[in-house]
Amino acid sequence: MIYKQGISRRKFLKNSSQYSLATAVAANSVGMLGLLNASDVMADPNDPNDYKALVFIMLEGGNDCFNMIVPTGSGALRTNYELGRGVVALPEEGLHSLNLVSPAKVHEGSDSSEFAMHPSCSAMAELFNNQDLAVICNAGNLVTPISREQYFSGVADLPPQLYSHTDQERQLQSEPTNPFIYGWGGRMAEMLTPYNTDNQVSPLISISGLNSFQVTRDSQINTYALGRDGVAPLYGFYGYRQAIVESSMQSIDSSSHLMAQKYRDTFDSAQLAETIVQGAFQEAESSGVDYDGIFTAAGGTNSVLTRELKTLAKMIAGRSNNNNNRPVYFISVGGFDNHQKLLPDHEALMADLNASLKGFRDCLDAQGDFDKVLTMVCSEFARTFTPNGDDPVESGTDHGWGGHMMVMGDMVNGGRFYGSHPNLALDEGLDTDRGRWIPTTANSQCAAIAANWMGVAESDLSGLFPTLDNFPNPFDISENLGFINGAPIYGELS
Repeated sequence: MIYKQGISRRKFLKNSSQYSLATAVAANSVGMLGLLNASDVMADPNDPNDYKALVFIMLEGGNDCFNMIVPTGSGALRTNYELGRGVVALPEEGLHSLNLVSPAKVHEGSDSSEFAMHPSCSAMAELFNNQDLAVICNAGNLVTPISREQYFSGVADLPPQLYSHTDQERQLQSEPTNPFIYGWGGRMAEMLTPYNTDNQVSPLISISGLNSFQVTRDSQINTYALGRDGVAPLYGFYGYRQAIVESSMQSIDSSSHLMAQKYRDTFDSAQLAETIVQGAFQEAESSGVDYDGIFTAAGGTNSVLTRELKTLAKMIAGRSNNNNNRPVYFISVGGFDNHQKLLPDHEALMADLNASLKGFRDCLDAQGDFDKVLTMVCSEFARTFTPNGDDPVESGTDHGWGGHMMVMGDMVNGGRFYGSHPNLALDEGLDTDRGRWIPTTANSQCAAIAANWMGVAESDLSGLFPTLDNFPNPFDISENLGFINGAPIYGELS
């Protein structure tokens, strides 16, 4: 049995030049090129060309993903969608069709290829159809796999504070357990220290302030917070004020109080990091890439998400100013807690996400980095499938559980749905109440695939995700999570 390559011809031709001749010949001689995990071919941590970045985009509030991705056609999924969604169901007219490379698995054994994206998501549909983007279905915070029967009998080991925004957001960014110890992005950066050798700029960079995702276990790496439009300098740091502060810092020596020395060291480090990061932005601005023009052409406005992704693209473009080859970026955007006015408010949110992702993708492509940046778009939970009212304008949806996430990048086996899509049947199967679907894939399984691509060995993943051993191996073909190029794809055998 030979697994078919999970990569399009276009991507194969583009990526094949990145393999050395010796590696290609050796892999081809045993017919295993398509089965290699990221950790199976050891990279040189000191190779400046071996650059990989993870971008984690958090949609805060609980994205109503079942109106972001919608079943179409005349099958059972569309029927269940219209029955369950009621007044917030989207008509098929205006949706943007998705051309799935292979049918999506549907819970309880069926499959479907009839899906489309929200009317405001034309560019996201194009990215999917160009195989630059993929969907991971019905993922969520899970401690162990559970059934509906276990849920209602009270024997299920549920994530703590299951429908709480704060708790589920933190667990998505770490693990669905108490107490909180570290974020998986922060701990991953610690595990990838050999790739991140710059002592002046952190590999953990946030454009949305401090967060759980980038908290480290050993407290040896701190998050560097950028402003939405670049470096955030000290407020009012010029003229006499600057002179006074710098003079005070220079007066601190080894005889000074330890706290004063620590403050001086922190100040000096921040100033040096600011200089280095400014150099990165200057490099990006001189690259010839028209960032403003690209985002405008994609439909971007001056929204928070557009500004943050534009800043992030520039930071990546100027990476030669530091020695971090495995940076971990964090961005969050709010507004997704749509208890009222779901249809008009979600339409605006989807338009912003659509334009921002398109602009980010096009900037990365223009600067030659789309094959080096894996973007994950996540939310703490989905919404209830049924609305909370009967007015199509005023009604919203409430806190749910399992939902869809998206992954984007040239290393992604795009154009596919991974995991298992709910059959959207109420009061049975995965439904706990009003279409709060029990996840069929754990968030930790999805994150493990991303971490492995970044360089964490498969054998070390359980140390990063303690609950991972409670689930089937995410690299097993039956789990249908092979969203990284080279992985065997469920249902695509020859």
